Amino acid sequence: MVVPVITRMPPPRNCVRNFFIMNTSSANDDYLCCFVTLPTVRQAVADGRAWSREILKEWQLDDVTEVVQQLVSELVTNSVEHADTSDVRVLLVHANGTLRLDVTDDDVVSLPVLALADVDDVSGRGLAIVDALSDRWGVRITACAKTVWCELTENWPARWRG
Repeated sequence: MVVPVITRMPPPRNCVRNFFIMNTSSANDDYLCCFVTLPTVRQAVADGRAWSREILKEWQLDDVTEVVQQLVSELVTNSVEHADTSDVRVLLVHANGTLRLDVTDDDVVSLPVLALADVDDVSGRGLAIVDALSDRWGVRITACAKTVWCELTENWPARWRG
């Protein structure tokens, strides 16, 4: 059973369905922030995409939804497939014209590697996709956790229109 934890403001209407979630916002609404904890199962990737779609709709950031869903998909997949962790924590923050995605797990040994996959490889493109879609990305490691993050700046719609 999943129990939602909510602070300071209610979650988007459909957001609690399958997620452990916490929403916060600053007193002066300078930023929007939403957090979800997912189990390390393959279904977490789809749940992460659905969660991000709901949050971005609530924040009225529809122009960036497909790109963020792809980024969530790549980073959550990396944690589920490669990290020795009991859960994956996903954070979305929108502030000062920048949208930031953090995906955190407890495995500080298995570090992400930006690889060049061959045409016939069925995996190994995740961070290359993150690198191509985001303005910047990186890894933050602490004594007990690893966070892979990426950011999209305010000019996002123009970059993906043909």
